[in-house]
Amino acid sequence: MRTAALAHAPGGTPYRVVVPGAQLRLLVLAAEGQGCVGVDMDTGAFVRASHPAGSEPPAVFEIVEGEIAGAIEPPDAARPEALELTEPPKPVGRLALRRADRLLAPLHHPPRLPLLGLAADAVPYWTIAGDRPSLALVDLRSEPRLRWTEQGVDCHFVWQGVEHELPFADHRLVAAIEAQFEIRPTRGDLQRLLGFRPRRLLVMLTAPVDGYCHKTVAALLPGSRS
Repeated sequence: MRTAALAHAPGGTPYRVVVPGAQLRLLVLAAEGQGCVGVDMDTGAFVRASHPAGSEPPAVFEIVEGEIAGAIEPPDAARPEALELTEPPKPVGRLALRRADRLLAPLHHPPRLPLLGLAADAVPYWTIAGDRPSLALVDLRSEPRLRWTEQGVDCHFVWQGVEHELPFADHRLVAAIEAQFEIRPTRGDLQRLLGFRPRRLLVMLTAPVDGYCHKTVAALLPGSRS
């Protein structure tokens, strides 16, 4: 049986060793185009799993399984956690929030450091070495707000006393909001739609656009329950 292993990039970033044919058990945090983002339940590392299109994107905290085809080619320094699956992963269950907290706790972004270790909201692709995560879990003391602009939807939040406003990449949630509300939802509306009070974010780097990778908010998540 092929088992999972954890390794570290030169800068200390943990990642799953990609072994073709091995099984991936993933706690899903966000859907990302033809793929999903989450935590490898065997190693505790972040994973960005690409796969052929499936019928329905998995939901937050759903557990899915799939066979690893291999690492992405060519390698992408902006996504050191990336791998490819042979087919869309299959849902096998859900994880309760309290149990999910134990898996997510080591992945919370360290305090007093800029998000993803980058002071700016965008970084030239050629400067990225692949030695730091492209994903971060951010715990909030107050709820984030979604704002509609001419360019799209932004997520406004306060972290470590600093206000941030980043593009919001959960297109499925945006579509659900626009289908149900003629005017922008209140915080209560958003809570009812999500089924929880959002007090945690998944922040990630995008693929390069005009040579730059941008910080985005990939998902709104429930806060921890200690």
